[in-house]
Amino acid sequence: MIRRTALMAALMLSAPAWAQDGGFNDDLETGLDEIIITPLDESDQVGGFGAGGLSLEDLQNLPNEGFQQELKDITTELQENVVSASGATVRALDKLTGEVADLTLETGGGEVFGRIEVFLGDCRYPEDNPSGDAYAYLVVRAQGSDAPVFSGWMVASSPALNAMDHQRYDIWPLSCSTS
Repeated sequence: MIRRTALMAALMLSAPAWAQDGGFNDDLETGLDEIIITPLDESDQVGGFGAGGLSLEDLQNLPNEGFQQELKDITTELQENVVSASGATVRALDKLTGEVADLTLETGGGEVFGRIEVFLGDCRYPEDNPSGDAYAYLVVRAQGSDAPVFSGWMVASSPALNAMDHQRYDIWPLSCSTS
């Protein structure tokens, strides 16, 4: 038993350093002990700033009015004037049978398509371009259920923006009735 312990001790003393530390060698050294940390203080002024960069006071004194104006320029919104219509044309699709129907709805009215009922709350269109786009507020209910399957605004030019999530039916507005 003593011989075995002595033999193991001799092997460990004669083993190279990389074998004792898990196999890492000089190629994988990170050099973390070589990082030089320079504190920010007022005594090392180089070009008006501390050697390590801007001090907290320097950062607080930087002008920011220009940046805020640039943000205001970027985030300008375009708002168009819209007019309410007397009704809308809505396209309905039965994904199971492939049936497609254009439903003509009056504001406040509804129509049945397959096993769903589609109600039109309002349809609005751009004042200067009646055929340009349609914004329709729709409520869709499945037969036998009081809770709506969909309730909200849909935009004709972007039907996926607020789409109805139903396994069988799909609805989207086409245009508003202007007469």
